[in-house]
Amino acid sequence: MNLIFKKKSYSFKLSRKVENSKTTYLTKSGWIIKLISNDKKIGFGEVTPLNKEDLKKCAKQLNMIPQYIGVFNLSEQINIFHPCIQSAINSALAEINGKIIFKKNYYFNEIDKTAILLNPENVISDLNEIKKKQSNIGKSVTIKWKVALKNNNEEEASLEEILSQIDNNIKLRIDANGSWGRKIANRWADILKDNKNIDWLEQPLCVDDIDGLTELNKKIPIALDESLLKFPTLIDKWKGWQIRRPSQENNPVNLLRELENKKALISISTSFETGIGKRWLYHLSSLQLQGPTPKVPGLAMNQFPNSFLFLNEANIIWDQL
Repeated sequence: MNLIFKKKSYSFKLSRKVENSKTTYLTKSGWIIKLISNDKKIGFGEVTPLNKEDLKKCAKQLNMIPQYIGVFNLSEQINIFHPCIQSAINSALAEINGKIIFKKNYYFNEIDKTAILLNPENVISDLNEIKKKQSNIGKSVTIKWKVALKNNNEEEASLEEILSQIDNNIKLRIDANGSWGRKIANRWADILKDNKNIDWLEQPLCVDDIDGLTELNKKIPIALDESLLKFPTLIDKWKGWQIRRPSQENNPVNLLRELENKKALISISTSFETGIGKRWLYHLSSLQLQGPTPKVPGLAMNQFPNSFLFLNEANIIWDQL
């Protein structure tokens, strides 16, 4: 099969900054790619690296792909490219080949349908606002708190206040982005291990400390994120929760098949994609919710501006770029 390869760049400003212990996100840039087969089938993908230093590498590699190329040659060429490029190309090929068929509408815009990211500067006031909304709809909600941004004593005090204010209708995810040492991680695990509100501790230790993460997982549910990106073989080995980011993996079709086969302990998370990448997030999240361990995804819905870039219509996004 022969293909026409096209690309367009995008950039947008988040509606509010997103901080973790490693970096701060204020803007997001990337590329939308479009593949057209010789029988006029179309597939879209999104190249959306999380690290700004990867943008130049991706730009250089994308410029190496010719406008006209055979599918075999394309698949071979991208094998040494950045995982985000591989993800985008494989996403577009999957759409062309009918391996994924998107629905017209997905429903993740309500408070109980996705995890809500707390503002680390206003954790308690954010929580109170969420509780007000939650009481109005009478459904359970999930909140995510990024830690290791302040002094640990200060964050432990906030944890104590959070735990005193939430009831069984609020689930809590805590993400250290790999910034804790074993002493602090075990301290938090001891505090939370018998708490019914906690979903998991996400990446509490550095990506390389697999032994420490394995030991912690015996005490409290531990979800791997960055470790999975650095060591993809852990996807088949890790026995705990996995935070999966389809736009960062080299082939999201593998994740699609895992969810179709009802693999447990997977949670879907955003890398601040446009509507092109969000089609995959929504589709995979819908499958996850039908699986053996349903959990609302982390889609950061309150972080995005009102823009055509986030429509669920790939052709409109492409035409307006």
